[in-house]
Amino acid sequence: MSDDVRIVEATAGPLAVVRASRIAPPELGATIMASLDKVYALLRGRGMGGLGHNVVVYRVGPPPWDIEIGVQTPSPIAPEGEVVASETPAGRAATAVHWGAYDRLHETHQKIHVWCRANGFKLGAYNWELYGDWFDDPAKVRTDVFYLVEEVA
Repeated sequence: MSDDVRIVEATAGPLAVVRASRIAPPELGATIMASLDKVYALLRGRGMGGLGHNVVVYRVGPPPWDIEIGVQTPSPIAPEGEVVASETPAGRAATAVHWGAYDRLHETHQKIHVWCRANGFKLGAYNWELYGDWFDDPAKVRTDVFYLVEEVA
């Protein structure tokens, strides 16, 4: 289930990420988990506190995707190995909250696509998912989905 779509002004926020190229849908879950393991190992090894939520940034388009997988940080990090500094996209974005299992996230993405077409917006270059805290009950799992958008002239 997802909440209604709305337009927000998204601000850039620092991330520590691993970049992955040409990831097909069947590889997505394993790639995300392996990448997060690398990011958290580095940040914990540095004793970095104040970490936020996990984030995956996608270049908009059909799969396979170029993605960045990581975690919100209080400030930009110094890169090391595969883990580099990045940031969430900034600008006008269409967003909706997805409540439930990750395997149904496509429904919220589709809802945003349909809403944008119906309301005079075209999708920009990036979309991202901001994963809320984990719960064993899937109905309590929150994922915020964002797409950069532009108004159609």
